[in-house]
Amino acid sequence: MSRLEQAQARLDAALRRLDSAMQALEAASRVATESRDRQISSLIAELTALRQERDSLNAVADQAASRIDAVIDRLRTTGAA
Repeated sequence: MSRLEQAQARLDAALRRLDSAMQALEAASRVATESRDRQISSLIAELTALRQERDSLNAVADQAASRIDAVIDRLRTTGAA
């Protein structure tokens, strides 16, 4: 085998290794992207649940404040009479 043929064979082998590495990198990138997308979806769902819980707690707090105000008003009315 001539030196040119040897160099060509080494170049071909290097190109095959490079192609394999590129395919592995693409596969890893896809997996990482899918994992990131799943994490984002999970976080969005968690945030949505937390917002709903916050809204429910705000409604309860508003109701409690209204009841407290009503009791205070009654006490003022009763105490003033």
